[in-house]
Amino acid sequence: MASNTTYGDWMRPIRGGIRNIGRPLTLMGFGVLAVTLMLSMANVVAAIVFGVVGLGIVMVLAVRDREHRNVLDRTVERRSHVASVRSGRALYRSGLLSYEEHGACSLPGILHKVSLVEANDGFGRKLTLVCHAHTGEYSLVMACQPQGAGLADDDVEDAWVAGWAGLMEALGSELGVTQMAVTVDTSPDSGIRFRRQLSRRVVEDAPELAARAMAQVMDLYATGGARSDVLLTLTFRYRDARDGKYLQAEEAARRIGQLVPDIQSRIGAAGGGSPRCLDAQEMARLVRLAYDPTASDAFDSQDESPSHIAWRDAGPVACEARWDWYRHDSAVSRTWQMCDPPASNVTADTLARLLGPLDDCDRKRVTVLFHILPPDRTAFLAEQNRQRAANQVSQEKRASVSAMSQIGKANRQAVETNQGAAIVFFGMLVTVSVTAGEDEDLRLAAASHAVEGAAGSAKIDLRPCYGAQDTGFAACLPLGVNLRNYAPPSMMEALA
Repeated sequence: MASNTTYGDWMRPIRGGIRNIGRPLTLMGFGVLAVTLMLSMANVVAAIVFGVVGLGIVMVLAVRDREHRNVLDRTVERRSHVASVRSGRALYRSGLLSYEEHGACSLPGILHKVSLVEANDGFGRKLTLVCHAHTGEYSLVMACQPQGAGLADDDVEDAWVAGWAGLMEALGSELGVTQMAVTVDTSPDSGIRFRRQLSRRVVEDAPELAARAMAQVMDLYATGGARSDVLLTLTFRYRDARDGKYLQAEEAARRIGQLVPDIQSRIGAAGGGSPRCLDAQEMARLVRLAYDPTASDAFDSQDESPSHIAWRDAGPVACEARWDWYRHDSAVSRTWQMCDPPASNVTADTLARLLGPLDDCDRKRVTVLFHILPPDRTAFLAEQNRQRAANQVSQEKRASVSAMSQIGKANRQAVETNQGAAIVFFGMLVTVSVTAGEDEDLRLAAASHAVEGAAGSAKIDLRPCYGAQDTGFAACLPLGVNLRNYAPPSMMEALA
């Protein structure tokens, strides 16, 4: 039974400007008025035409749909996708029949320059970091074993939530932390490991009735189950105080390794069980299964010494990104992004249905992204939101319910930040995959309907990543991709 404690009062950043249309459009409007005034001194008709056209453009760009996008955003999104399809950037080929060096199956797109770095934590234990060459960041991936709230008392569940808030506050005050992500990956269990474990416990001289009962147990419970993996990914970026350059892998790994014991203890206090850091083999296998789900049966059928998978061979052999779907090796996927959080308060089990196994979904991955502001920016942003919300109310003759709600949330936010709370920006990515083959379109549509229905029950507004399905798929993986700091390689080279 879930706790009756509710959570809410989240709000989108207020754009500011006149009627909160944003500062760029506000400045553009004042610029149009200024040019119109100067032009009227020479030609009144030309000034009127320029003013009407300019203000009309501002008004059109100020109108946003339920997904908070205007006409320009949608046009750029569509044209960028058409250009990528025409230029061939939407297709990827690797392996022996491609131009990849040594026939490797490298990761595509924004993951092309992602590599692994091995290091030691504060206790001298081995850990593996994901190195993002595009951004100079390093990610630490930890596997968690959540205890679940099914049999937990209300006070225990509230203590877990408080421990999770304490973890985010501690990370916000830690220098170098840029992002935290929690990924829940659900997939069907083949039952091979279950059968192998039971078969090892059957003796040769077992009674016939016991052997028959054990065989029936294996037939009944080996199939139809689901497997859930919970992964927590922390992304760090460190700069040298002397020259401002990014730290090398050895120094960054040393700093991150010193934080691991404290982070693991805080995750345990938040109900995450006993987290452990993934090694290079587990990371490579995780990525390989994401791009080629049918390989899971082959991996499960291996003995205690599974075959080695190199990181350079963890990517897909081929993939194709389209407007609203993504084909990769043996599966077809669709990725959504969260547009708006729940409009009302929620309880701790609001996401239970979305995170759990769903019918018609072969594989499903839900990643919640957290961007925690440092303490020096928290107070400033809280006060800025309060002032912008107050300005919105003052600009309306009759304040709307939405405007009054915004100023109430902003005031409570400012009070809590003064008491030491941290401001956290959060988002969500959801990826569903179905096995490629016959009737894949119908099965992908059924899986999409199941995901959107689960998101609707959680009061979350999801929007497909139109024109960026490959990027959304990569960002949903537990690799710590920070899209806020990402830039294409050509741009990074120009800045260098």
